[in-house]
Amino acid sequence: MSPVQSSSFVQSLLSAHPPSKSAGAAKIDPLTDHKLQKAAAEFEGQLLSALWKSMKTSFGDADGDSDDPAGQTLQDYGIDAMSQAVGKAGGLGIGRLIVKQLETKIARSQNENSSKPR
Repeated sequence: MSPVQSSSFVQSLLSAHPPSKSAGAAKIDPLTDHKLQKAAAEFEGQLLSALWKSMKTSFGDADGDSDDPAGQTLQDYGIDAMSQAVGKAGGLGIGRLIVKQLETKIARSQNENSSKPR
């Protein structure tokens, strides 16, 4: 199996919806934006990992290979690595939605704090 980055199918899916800022995106400082992007990518990776592990359990093969604890651990590590790579590359778009919501709330909070008299 080839790595996620070299798969032309995955690359075409990810390039169709690149993680970009919308024109009306809220303005927040770059450090906060970077932290939001990183946290959203990690969250999406964890979500994908849980989803894929659940699917593996539900639809796994009945060969008896699942009895090997070492093999099971390696499969789980592989799923985790693949999930994190997909999350960092833009994932399914869940991370972008989270960032968009949080940027709006942070900008609104910053605007409210700056307009309050001191």
